[in-house]
Amino acid sequence: MKSILILDDEPAVRQSFMDYFEDRLWSAVQAGSGEAALALLEQEQQMAAIVDVRLPGMDGNDFIRSASLHYPAMGFVVCTGSPEYHLPPDLQDLANVSNRIFKKPIHDLMELECEVLRLVEISEVE
Repeated sequence: MKSILILDDEPAVRQSFMDYFEDRLWSAVQAGSGEAALALLEQEQQMAAIVDVRLPGMDGNDFIRSASLHYPAMGFVVCTGSPEYHLPPDLQDLANVSNRIFKKPIHDLMELECEVLRLVEISEVE
């Protein structure tokens, strides 16, 4: 079964993504902070994560750095409300991190899912 972590500090955004992915037959878990997300991953590894950048405590970039170090087969897609956000160079160099940044609000969740699936397929090949 496909599995995904939704990391966002806004409960309504998390729930919206959870509902969409569960309707599409993904096993989805959610976290409101990078620290909580890392703790979740210790319990149950996921195939991919949708990551907000601005989070309380550890930001999304640091979460991706830490999680990709421990879970290199996991794919990461950034979804942020920050219009000026650019993926840092060290994350651009990681094959498991999408260079496509999704801006909130997301109008087409299917595009987001397609990008997540693309990363999952890449990691299954490697």
